[in-house]
Amino acid sequence: MKKHSNPAILIMLVFLFIPSACAFLPVQNEVVSTSHPGWIFFQDDFSTSPNGWGTMGREGGEASFNYEGLVIKVYSPNSLYWTVNEGRYTDTQIDVDAVLLNGPSNDNFGVICRFVDNSNFYGFLVTHDGYYGIFKMLDGQMLLSGNRTNLDFSEAIRQGGIVNHITASCSGDILKLSVNDVVLAEIQDASFKSGQIGLIAGAYDTGGVQVLFDNLLVTQP
Repeated sequence: MKKHSNPAILIMLVFLFIPSACAFLPVQNEVVSTSHPGWIFFQDDFSTSPNGWGTMGREGGEASFNYEGLVIKVYSPNSLYWTVNEGRYTDTQIDVDAVLLNGPSNDNFGVICRFVDNSNFYGFLVTHDGYYGIFKMLDGQMLLSGNRTNLDFSEAIRQGGIVNHITASCSGDILKLSVNDVVLAEIQDASFKSGQIGLIAGAYDTGGVQVLFDNLLVTQP
């Protein structure tokens, strides 16, 4: 799924993502909806734990509260690791700050919306070497938007260990990704109507990725 990948490599990575990924599934609440743009559904500076998040460690990675934020560590190459919050929503705008604490910049990290289960959700990814993309996990198959096999590059993404601000919007059938207030991608998809929100990080050919998330805000778009 990275910029140098081809369809054969993408299929291989997806196969490895699924069994090695880890999701945390709290008890689901009722779906929240409102007609007021800007309405705050949920916010978290991660000073109080668990605050609806699942945190645990496995051989391939872990999610934990540390450094006054939520840290996702990915030890296994070619794998994704995520955690979801217990609230369920229809339309959301998710804002969060993220920074690479340790590991290769050849990583990926971002947010999840409309998480139905481990095999069905939307993901918004950024990498610390400047790439981005929107994907859909559908019945366990990872599909990049527009039938792409590669992520796209943008100079709006700060590379290395510098904080990036991610904004992901799921409003009706429109999905939009912005980084540092620059709109990078917008697609249309109606596969999922509602679900949980989450945070995600991954590694490609080198494990050891550690990403810190902070200042999460979930609002009505």
